[in-house]
This record gives sequence, C-alpha cells and structure tokens, in this order.
Amino acid sequence: MDKFTEEEKNIFQEIEKELLPNLPYYTNNPDRNSFNFWQKDKNKHFPNGRLLNRFGKFKLPDDIDTTSLAQMVAGTEYQEALKTKKVLPDHANLHRYRILNGHKQLDRYKAYSTWFGENMPIEFDVCVLSNYLLWVNHFGFELNKNDQDCIGLLCETVENALYFKSGFKSAPEYPKTEVILYHLARTASNTPFLHKVKPKLTEDIQTVYLKTWHPFGQMLLQSSLLKLGVKRDTKTRIFSKYVEDYWWFTAGLLSVYSNPLIQRIASNSLFHFRFVCPAFNYALILENQILNKAF
Repeated sequence: MDKFTEEEKNIFQEIEKELLPNLPYYTNNPDRNSFNFWQKDKNKHFPNGRLLNRFGKFKLPDDIDTTSLAQMVAGTEYQEALKTKKVLPDHANLHRYRILNGHKQLDRYKAYSTWFGENMPIEFDVCVLSNYLLWVNHFGFELNKNDQDCIGLLCETVENALYFKSGFKSAPEYPKTEVILYHLARTASNTPFLHKVKPKLTEDIQTVYLKTWHPFGQMLLQSSLLKLGVKRDTKTRIFSKYVEDYWWFTAGLLSVYSNPLIQRIASNSLFHFRFVCPAFNYALILENQILNKAF
C-alpha cells in the first residue's frame, strides 16, 4: 500500500470493501475455519460446468491453498487461524495415508496434502505449500515437524529442479513452470524458509525467462526476479487478449489417482479444467508495475 498514490489507495479500498463480504460464502467448516474453492451452497461447485454441478461427487473438499490465502486477505485473528493450524497434521502424508503420485523421491516427507477431505488421497503441490508457508510466516506460527518437511520438500524441489522434469507432478493445480517459479520466488522473498535455495531458484528463473515467448509468462518471471532482487527488462506489452486468456489455476480431474494408467494420462489437458480470472491477471500486471517502479 505504501507504493500506491492516494487515488490508487482509494480504488484498492473500494475493491477490498466489495470483496471481503463475499468470503463467508466459501467457508465450510467453522470449527477449523477452512475455505473452499467453491461456494458452500448446493450446486455451487463448477458453476459453469452445466453437468458437473449437478453431482455432489464432483464437489471438492476444503483445501489448504484457499484457506491460507483467504485468511490472510480477511485479516483473520491469530487464535482463529490457530484452529486451522491444529488440525493440519491430520492431513499430512504418512499420518493415515501415503502419497502415491507425484515425484517419487519426495514421498518420504510428512508434508501437508492440498486437501482437508477425510478420504481424499494425499497430493503434494509446491504452489499450495508455498502459499501455506506464506500463511505460517504471516501469523508467526512456531514450526512443527510437518512444517519443516514442507520446507524440505520445496527446497529439494528447487535443488533438483523437479519442475523442469514435470510441472504437473510438482504442482498439479498450477502446472505451468512460470507459475510454479513465481510462487516459489514469492515465498523465498517474503519468508526465511527458502533462503538456502534462493541462488538456485534465481538461476532457474533466469533460464526460463530467456526461453519464454508468451508475454504474460515473461512478465510473471520478471516479477519473480524482481522479488529476488534481479532486474530484467521485458520488452513485451501485455495486451487485453492475454489478460482474458491466461489461465493461472487448473482443476486436474485425475491428479489424485494412483492407478499407473490414470497417472499416465492425468497430465493431459483433456482432463483439466483451466480457470481464467481477468481481474486477478490485472492484479498481477499491477504488481509487476509496482515492482518495477520500486526497484
């Protein structure tokens, strides 16, 4: 906010005023203060899906990603966020279930699964865990064994550049390489948790930056480098068509299944629902402009 002009602050506050009253529509379990990607009311999941919203089977459980981001935006009180923190170990790898997909070398980590669901398979997503660690840092929670394993999983992902081997296995909900790197850079620059891998992460982002042709993807990588203290100029302009088309998040319908045959086809875009939010894309452009201005 300190980088905004007075006029920009007023616009932001108006947007915030309209946004915050909508968050309760996405709250499912007040005992743990968790949030859902979909509104909690009946048939609100996949609202434009025509068919999928008719079946409760396709309604996803609450998730750590939405919960951590929503609580930070909503200004949740520490004690209320602590309720969420206390139930998270029940949804960690090796507590009741073992992860059966993703990168096999990471399956020893007792890191958190994306989902709160009682019977959901374990799923690791480095972007989800990056947002979770932002939340941990935001509230100043003491790190437990699971948190340490979340950090270890992210560090090993960077050290071995696993996102280059398979973006989908690294982040089934955010499988684009530039989006994965953006999340990691944001966490590395705002928390102490990824300090030891910042040089390697910066090097990898520079490598991808030089090879990326899509203007929006290049802008995200530039923002990532700026967060890490590296200035790279992008000569591309972000036209409205990119804002309307660039998808950030995907629902991989087969991502949690462990069957070898299903795993082989799970990364195919035919089985993905890709979500585009122009308003969010404009926010990413605004962030990029502020980062450039502040550098």
